[in-house]
Amino acid sequence: MNAIAVLLTNSIRCRIGLIALILAASVGCSDAEPWVMAKWVADGDTIILHDGRHVRYIGIDTPEIDHKNHRAEPMGDEAQSMNRQLVDGWKLKLVYDREKTDRYGRTLAYVYRGDGLFVNAELLKRGYAHVLYHIPNISKEKILLSAQRVAMEHGRGIWQRVKKDHQQPHSYLGNRRSRRFHAHDCPMGKRISEKNRIRLKNRWAGFWSGYAPARECIDFPPP
Repeated sequence: MNAIAVLLTNSIRCRIGLIALILAASVGCSDAEPWVMAKWVADGDTIILHDGRHVRYIGIDTPEIDHKNHRAEPMGDEAQSMNRQLVDGWKLKLVYDREKTDRYGRTLAYVYRGDGLFVNAELLKRGYAHVLYHIPNISKEKILLSAQRVAMEHGRGIWQRVKKDHQQPHSYLGNRRSRRFHAHDCPMGKRISEKNRIRLKNRWAGFWSGYAPARECIDFPPP
């Protein structure tokens, strides 16, 4: 093959490669999640979009508001109000983890505002939520726990109700696998295997370590 033929062949290959890159980029753009907006704020950690989807924030849990299955918990209304302040009128970007929906059909997402604010973490940082570890959606676990610790250190929101140095006669039982902690006399806690069992001196220690209270035996937030 002479020099001219080689140059032509290389030129054709370059053009084919460029076309492939352009097509790949086009496919990526068409698959990208569009910006969305909240139509309704259901509670502190759930919004309803204009397209009808219910979006549950990944990695956090806020106190319940009053509805047919639950009575209002302390600071439940405040958490809903703060969520509304954070998302109302903003374009929102949904970022997914490994599981995209839960058993109730809700979309599971990390929610970012148009200005880059990470809503899940902001609710934690302001003390309106606690970390809720749930496998397999744990890619932002460290970011969320760091945000919670900021609120704990400053005694914001729900952390006014949890004392760092609270002394009690019995420790809590934590499960290293599920990251839940139970009251010392909880039947579910006693079933935790030895390799996964950890003792936590009080609620503060449990939350600081990234554990969440087991609803079977612990009411939270306290009155």
